[in-house]
Amino acid sequence: MARPRPGGLPLGAVQFPSGVTIVTTRGADGTLHGFTASSFASLSLDPPLVLVCLDRGATCFPVFLAAERFVVNVVTPSHAELATRFATKGENKFAYGTFEFDEQGHPLLPDAAAVLRCELEQAVPGGDHVILIGRVREARTGEGKPVTWYRGDFRHLGERAA
Repeated sequence: MARPRPGGLPLGAVQFPSGVTIVTTRGADGTLHGFTASSFASLSLDPPLVLVCLDRGATCFPVFLAAERFVVNVVTPSHAELATRFATKGENKFAYGTFEFDEQGHPLLPDAAAVLRCELEQAVPGGDHVILIGRVREARTGEGKPVTWYRGDFRHLGERAA
């Protein structure tokens, strides 16, 4: 993809559908933290690595950099409102979802389209974001279909965008 030229279409306005994830962890003090990310991808099959991008301005930024583990929850249409809350600063994000906890106390969505439990492998600077590279330690799929974000709204797979 060509880089936008000065005065051209800003990168944020590019019409490209992406998946939606809610990324969670537990801080060293036991506090739950999370954020919504649409910048998520598989990075490697061997070893199994994924990447997710976190805004440096996010309140939870220092917690995720210090975290040894995090969970990537692939959102279904039923999680759209929850994903919006996790994208908002200042919200008590965990007051609204039905979360379960793994052995280390990290929150996960039991009805997510997929849940990936990861160990932080590396954090790589990427402009105003950091790229969290996680080694997948456990992955499971759910019954629901993932939702996408396109043209400023959540879309179901197979749905036509006007």
